Amino acid sequence: MSDACAWPGGARCAVTLGYDDSWAYHHSEVAPALERRGLRGTFYVTISTDPLRSPEPWRRVAAAGHELGNHSVNHPCRRDPPEGFQWLEACYDLRDYTETRLEQELRVANLVLHLIDGKSERTYGNTCCAHAVGRGADERTMDAVLAKLFVAARGPGFGVCQPAAGMNLMRVGLLGGDRRTFAQLRAEIERAILTRGWINFMFHGVGKGTHALFIERDEHEQLLDWLAQERGRIWTAPCVEVATHVRAQLGMPFTPVEPAFSY
Repeated sequence: MSDACAWPGGARCAVTLGYDDSWAYHHSEVAPALERRGLRGTFYVTISTDPLRSPEPWRRVAAAGHELGNHSVNHPCRRDPPEGFQWLEACYDLRDYTETRLEQELRVANLVLHLIDGKSERTYGNTCCAHAVGRGADERTMDAVLAKLFVAARGPGFGVCQPAAGMNLMRVGLLGGDRRTFAQLRAEIERAILTRGWINFMFHGVGKGTHALFIERDEHEQLLDWLAQERGRIWTAPCVEVATHVRAQLGMPFTPVEPAFSY
């Protein structure tokens, strides 16, 4: 990264802790664990899950300074191959979506999130890391739709993000945090420090029994402790805050297609 896009406070890299799919333990256990260490993250919310039944805990998460990221209404994915996605109803196959349907559903999710947290700017967590709708000759990238609605989008690429002029913030890379140890995650961050990059970690469960994809609770606790200790070198912040900073530094302001919500 050049000096024109320096991280706040002289930090040498940025880290975003992202937690997908809006499980109840995210607001009851994970968010408080971050807060005890002065850290804040991004919780990618699928509207049809826990927030639909219990919005108030998510309102508290947002009030504490975390980002409620958009993770769609119904978590559509590309069911390819179908046998690998038996948990997903066929009607939510992104291969059968149009750009119009995707945009409509993401706008609904943004509206619901706005009613929960009052915010009008947020990021999108690509479901199943997918970045296209349609099939064959009708397949289309999501870039144009996402650029209308979000400060940035996490996915589909994997790896450390290196902010640079003209970068596509609708394709911010990620690194999976599930099934990994603290030592492995720390090594990834140390490598990002060398290039002054930005790591977006994607987690699902925290602790055995929380999700089929999870990081062991002790490994997660060690990561949080270390990030808190290293706050002088590492800026740990929600995705929307990092993306907004990158846009400001690179002269790439976010201009939503429609005005902010007014109710």
